[in-house]
Amino acid sequence: MSWASIKMTQQEAMGTSTDFVDAFEKLFIAAKKPRDAALFCSRELGPDDAFFLSPGAQKIATSLLALRPATKCKAPSKKDVILLAGHDDGIALLR
Repeated sequence: MSWASIKMTQQEAMGTSTDFVDAFEKLFIAAKKPRDAALFCSRELGPDDAFFLSPGAQKIATSLLALRPATKCKAPSKKDVILLAGHDDGIALLR
């Protein structure tokens, strides 16, 4: 399964809205914190800010993905993203 990229809203990119991350964290906890589920975001702020969901994160966040358009993508590079939520082992899934 591919990774998924979801473009951030302006409020999310500015850090004034954490609704998406909060919703993901609730789903992550309800799913018993799977090791392959992690949510990342772009390290640098800019017009292409995005959330990145690991394949495991997509499995538990289907309700979120139904609300926001996602684009399939390759695993992002470790140097380009920050772990926002999910299992710390998710870092090992990055390029």
